[in-house]
Amino acid sequence: LRRRAAVTEIFDALPGWRVLGAGAYFAYVRHPFPEPSDSLAQRLVTEQSLLMLPGTMFSPEGQGRDQIRVAFANLGEAGIAEFGRRLAALTPEPVGP
Repeated sequence: LRRRAAVTEIFDALPGWRVLGAGAYFAYVRHPFPEPSDSLAQRLVTEQSLLMLPGTMFSPEGQGRDQIRVAFANLGEAGIAEFGRRLAALTPEPVGP
């Protein structure tokens, strides 16, 4: 439960992010970026070394484009803090002309 609380606090502090639901091991969050969650998930891996799954993997077709599933079961206190720093460093993908 401490992990869940710590992860929830991180998202509460990040502008535009919103926790939709959280349990003891996973959280579903709404991201603030205009890009779809599958594209964002790829950027999270390449730019911040964070592996998260796009909401489209857990939703009916056409839904979940603004959602990400976060697993935090194996993160300790230091890992959760680093997770928060990396998420805060992510910037929006530029939108076309």
